[in-house]
Amino acid sequence: MRIASAFAYSLLLLGAAPLAADPAADAAAIRALQAAWNQAVEAGDISGYLAVLDADVELLPTDAPPIRGRDHYGQFLGPVFEHDRFEIEVVDPGTVEVDGDLAYARYDYIIHRMPKGSSERISSLRKFLDVMRRQEDGSWRVLKHIWNYNEPGVTP
Repeated sequence: MRIASAFAYSLLLLGAAPLAADPAADAAAIRALQAAWNQAVEAGDISGYLAVLDADVELLPTDAPPIRGRDHYGQFLGPVFEHDRFEIEVVDPGTVEVDGDLAYARYDYIIHRMPKGSSERISSLRKFLDVMRRQEDGSWRVLKHIWNYNEPGVTP
């Protein structure tokens, strides 16, 4: 009787255990997040951009202090999209690694910045590293965003 009860209890615990994570599905979800993020950047869509960010996001820009929190990040983006348009050229989609509720993505893009009202086009190769956090609903959002340049003296 005790063995049967222990067996039934262990089945109950197994049935209540969360399903094992699917790394391939998580990586695909993160790639979809990156695609949505790129579309928002190219459209100058601040709401779409902010939708991919964790509430506690931290932007670690080159040669500037960190920006913490989605609201502050949104304030930062206003003037950026007011004055410039952007095109993203994927040089290397890089890697996505998932470890539980955290993941990171490492990738390389050429960012083409075009000041509005000008024919100027400023292009720079950027290396990115993002940390993502799984949300309560199972979706992924960007928690940390950092980049730097290969070339010296790049104007962001």
